[in-house]
Amino acid sequence: MAILDAEIRRGLRYVTPYKRRLAVILAINLAGTALALYIPFLTRSLVDDALLGQDTGALVRIVGLFAAVTVASFVLNFVSGMRYTKVSAEILFDMRLTVYRHLQRLSPRFFARTPLGEIMSRLNNDVSEIQRVLADAALAWLGNVAFLVGTVGMLLWLDWRLFVAAAALLPPAIWAIVHYRRRLEVRVRVMRERSASIGAFLIETLAGVRLVAASNAAERESARFRRRNDSFVASLMRMQRLSYLAGGLPALLLSASTAVVFLYGGWRVIGGAVTLGTFTAFMAYQIRLIGPVQGLMGLYTGLAAARVSLRRVHELLDEPVEVVEAAEPAELGAVRGEIVFEDVSCGHGRGSAVLEDFRLTVAPGEVVALTGPSGCGKSTVADLLIRHVDPDRGRVLLDGTDIRAVALAELRARVAVVEQGALVFNTSILENVRYARPDADPAEVMRAVERAGLGAFIGTLPDGLDTLVGERGQALSAGERQRVAIARALLADPAVLVLDEATSALDAATEARVVGAYREVMRGRTTVLITHREELMRGADRVVVVDRGRVVEAGAPRRAV
Repeated sequence: MAILDAEIRRGLRYVTPYKRRLAVILAINLAGTALALYIPFLTRSLVDDALLGQDTGALVRIVGLFAAVTVASFVLNFVSGMRYTKVSAEILFDMRLTVYRHLQRLSPRFFARTPLGEIMSRLNNDVSEIQRVLADAALAWLGNVAFLVGTVGMLLWLDWRLFVAAAALLPPAIWAIVHYRRRLEVRVRVMRERSASIGAFLIETLAGVRLVAASNAAERESARFRRRNDSFVASLMRMQRLSYLAGGLPALLLSASTAVVFLYGGWRVIGGAVTLGTFTAFMAYQIRLIGPVQGLMGLYTGLAAARVSLRRVHELLDEPVEVVEAAEPAELGAVRGEIVFEDVSCGHGRGSAVLEDFRLTVAPGEVVALTGPSGCGKSTVADLLIRHVDPDRGRVLLDGTDIRAVALAELRARVAVVEQGALVFNTSILENVRYARPDADPAEVMRAVERAGLGAFIGTLPDGLDTLVGERGQALSAGERQRVAIARALLADPAVLVLDEATSALDAATEARVVGAYREVMRGRTTVLITHREELMRGADRVVVVDRGRVVEAGAPRRAV
């Protein structure tokens, strides 16, 4: 129970900013509940005064009052419910936004070891489950508790002996709730993990659908999908069985108490201890009592699922942020572009360092080509320059300033990286190119596009820059996607540009145009070319060969190549 309190207490921090609006909603809801509590009490007057007393005026008056109270209660509950649904949606968006922003700050190491489907399951499914419980059950819980307390008070006031008899089966019902709740949380967590596994499988295989088809693996992957789904269904059925037992068995025991009320209450009416109207009112409250009790039992079951989802969301939020903003960032001023790697060692959490005592100095305006075998640490150099990761040891300096002391926004405005797998969003070419500079006008975008070698291609499109590129840029070729990414970097006008195999998908003629335009635009600015292409290396001022995380050779392009 202490763990439950800790999880929910941590989740309540998202509720605190809305406490005033929630207080108003609670007041409206309690007013509606108070009116609903008055309705069963009218049955006593209806039976004793109007029906048994044969008073037509009392009948009309009581029925009119019954209708007015019912309508007023409905209106109040409707208003509170609608206002609460809006507030709960805002609360859960705050939670989802917090997780999303935290994910954006995590290093590539986290995403390398965590399947995307698992992340999406927590960000979408688990937060949705919390929202379902919060939106559908939390306000109902408050209303049910208020109605339950009021109903118990009325039952005691009407006939305390009859109430004691009705409550005889309450202890075993509470025991059943507590007993099955502990087991249910385990089942819910297993079911969530199996669901996340399906999501990860679908994302992976659909992203590689061309390979699946070319390898004649469609049936094999369908069989894997079926096995994962069968595992999920089995865990779902186990969870559902416990859910029914956790909610249904206590409800069954409480329903059995109705028989006790009929038997004992009927005996007291026959004996003249209570009036028929009092007994009728008691039964009306008794029947209405079962609904809130069953609702609270269902919520108790729902809280088991919500608690698991909260824990899974909190596990994401507990992932440490490796790249931390400096408390008092240093001002770079006018950047010349000198880059220095001082004895840098950096790993990816797999035991061995990717870079080990790496030393490199790039002069302002110098074009340096980094080359070497795959896995030797070249791309890690790019990650370090843009601060996707920080070195485990050593320093990276920009114009003599440790980049860890520079504000991330300023650093990333001065350093641009174009990666081999150019990311293109499902929007227009215009919006993709000006992603780093949303305020750029179409004329500036078009100039960057032309310098990246895309001008002629854009001219053939009916919608020009407004052409939509499709999911992950599938409407473009690989070379076109890379040129869009290069145009994006050129528009950002950085002091330091890093091309990480950025021309690998381009044909020789297009590559020559892109590199020629790039040199014209970036003349006098620092450039790091990570490449295996000899033609590109020959255009550099210096070629640096990296092997096993160290610089093993450096010199003029002709000698190094």
